[in-house]
Amino acid sequence: MVQIKAFLARSDGGGASVVVRETNKSWIFLTPTHVFKLKKQVRDDLQDLTSLRARLDNCLMETDLNRRLAPKTYLGIIRVVKCSDGRLGLGTDGKTVDWLVKMRRLPADRMLDVAATMPAKDHASLKPQVERLAQKLIAFYNDSPVSLLGAAELLTGIQDQRQLNRACLLNPLFAAHHTRFGAVFDALDVAFATHLKLFEARVKAGWIRECHGDLRPEHVCLTPTPVVFDCLEFNRNLRLVDPFSEVVFLGMEAEMLGAAWIKPLLIARMASGLGTCPDTALLDLYASMHAMLRTRLCLAHLLVPTPRTPEKWMPLGLRYFKVAERLLCDTDRILAR
Repeated sequence: MVQIKAFLARSDGGGASVVVRETNKSWIFLTPTHVFKLKKQVRDDLQDLTSLRARLDNCLMETDLNRRLAPKTYLGIIRVVKCSDGRLGLGTDGKTVDWLVKMRRLPADRMLDVAATMPAKDHASLKPQVERLAQKLIAFYNDSPVSLLGAAELLTGIQDQRQLNRACLLNPLFAAHHTRFGAVFDALDVAFATHLKLFEARVKAGWIRECHGDLRPEHVCLTPTPVVFDCLEFNRNLRLVDPFSEVVFLGMEAEMLGAAWIKPLLIARMASGLGTCPDTALLDLYASMHAMLRTRLCLAHLLVPTPRTPEKWMPLGLRYFKVAERLLCDTDRILAR
């Protein structure tokens, strides 16, 4: 893996430098025109990428799923090979040693996470682009396969994620926050029981569908035809959600970046385009669950032996947690529903 990383990080064929970025499960290599993704040889509760075959399968799945919303961005997969002289190459004759996902590089300044941080006075220019994004999402969700699982079966996965949240956040390392975490866990239990019938009605009406699974501002590019990429490819069950759950998640993230207006706009357009909209209480419940999941994913970085950028995760995790705390424990907000 080290040798492959060094090979990919060299200048591209035109002599331009390659920017290297790291995620939990991949190394990303950015040239001026393309992006190459190398999967790490990692294993966790949801995924095992330690074998070459598993990484091939994952690259194929990622490419296939992301072509639903970004067909011109995902260009295919490429072999990394060891040639007869021992040198590494791409897509040439030799022994396959790994696989890459090849993508067209999107303009960084058109990403929604960048645009949302513009001064509020400049947000008016974003509205037409977000309107086009809404129309793209409406078409996608209208065509998305309906889950055939019943509410009880879907709830099994939801409860599993909630248990993982609790186990992580109540780790002794975070003892200073346990009182607050515990209060929100209790409030979420109450809210979930109270609004369960609203979720069951969404299931019965066929609104749990195979969606994107990780709809965040950094996965949206506001080009003239919006591009939505980097879906959650490794677990179909985690993609089986209410489309409004995804949009609430995107809106919550945009609000944290300073663009609170995006969520109500998307919800309104989705309600009109899909001819349906969940009750406000269910939308808040979706947002609370996303906020707690993001809290866990942030703080989980601190539970590994050598976390990347350790100073980042607690402040960011607590920002997400405050969203759930406000939605679930703010008495005035709850009574106003």
